[in-house]
Amino acid sequence: MIYDIAIVGGGPAGLAAALNARRRNLQTVVIGKEEFSSKLTQAHRIDNYPGLPSITGEELARKLRTHAETNGMVFVRDEIQNIYPEEDLFNLYGREHHFQAKTIILATGITLGAEIEGEADFVGRGVSYCATCDGMFFRQKPVAMVGYIREAEAEVRFLAEVCSQVYYLPLYKNPGPVDPRVTLIEGKPVAISGNGQVERFSTTAGTWEVSGVFIERAGRPASQLMDDLAIDEEKFIITDGMQATSIPGIFAAGDCTGKPWQISRAVGQGQVAALSAVRYLDVLSKRQKV
Repeated sequence: MIYDIAIVGGGPAGLAAALNARRRNLQTVVIGKEEFSSKLTQAHRIDNYPGLPSITGEELARKLRTHAETNGMVFVRDEIQNIYPEEDLFNLYGREHHFQAKTIILATGITLGAEIEGEADFVGRGVSYCATCDGMFFRQKPVAMVGYIREAEAEVRFLAEVCSQVYYLPLYKNPGPVDPRVTLIEGKPVAISGNGQVERFSTTAGTWEVSGVFIERAGRPASQLMDDLAIDEEKFIITDGMQATSIPGIFAAGDCTGKPWQISRAVGQGQVAALSAVRYLDVLSKRQKV
């Protein structure tokens, strides 16, 4: 189906946008890599969200999600890899699904984890962000996985099925049990190196010889999703006062638009972005009738 609005990201900004869009009875899909925003759920206690003092991040995340779902929001677990415009339409390609929508709201948050030294140099030459997509290229070869979020554990299990050796570096609290074929390693990522192809992965605790390094973060930077999206020098999406980006029909809200990284700001921007998307759809509908 063709959605009226596709929202990329299921954090406070994305869910607030979805709630506003559904109250206008628009067909709305929220596409999120995580069931709940890891940045929000890791907050032990939130004291500055108006009306909800001393609430945990996980509680707030569930309340936001339940409110949006009660109003008919559709949530799909996937990670958008690319967005391509078509006439009066956008195509969104995820790891598993293809979506089409008349307008888009980017609420991708910020990418957790700084870029590792050598990471950008070896993208496509041993560095990958999708084990499901690229794991078979490393069949019977040693690889490393850096997981900034718990969802990496599923990817590690897949790699253990196809690779000769898997080294796993979890960078989140309380990692779960891993496949016995996986070797847990410690430290902080330092560098990815090699001669033309990935050959080594180094942390503060040691260096391992590998043919590939997989990196699992909360999401890809929005600037990598499509061409011609204007970003500032800090790689945040540039928007106007109505959350419109440099591309007509695409809006952005929340942490991906810059500081301050506050939940109330993200929620407010999400609501504004939804209203702007509604106006865009009205203009689009009138243009199509001419």
